[in-house]
Amino acid sequence: MFVKETGGPVDALWPLVSWVAVLMGRQSNRKDTRMNTTTMYRANVRRVKRHPNAIRADRAAQALAYYRVAALREPGAAVETVLSDFLTDLRHYCERMRQDLASLERAAQLNYLQEKN
Repeated sequence: MFVKETGGPVDALWPLVSWVAVLMGRQSNRKDTRMNTTTMYRANVRRVKRHPNAIRADRAAQALAYYRVAALREPGAAVETVLSDFLTDLRHYCERMRQDLASLERAAQLNYLQEKN
């Protein structure tokens, strides 16, 4: 749609751009089928297995880091401020969705104690 509406130099370049995109797709597919698994380098493989609780804490840290920037728009906000604002927003959300945050928190506390041990 966009190409048809503009006219001019964009229309002239469109066949070249689409051809390059197709060629790049073919090249990326070819690399996957030709790569020998014995020579593949996998830098992101962990050598030490992490405890599940450490993974859970990292997930929460990533969520709060996103919340700090996206919702608060304060990249330098203190952890206490971010947690307090996030919990406040959770209360508002639970109220809107007609959920009992206190019972959810009690269930979360029991899950936490089981995962901790």
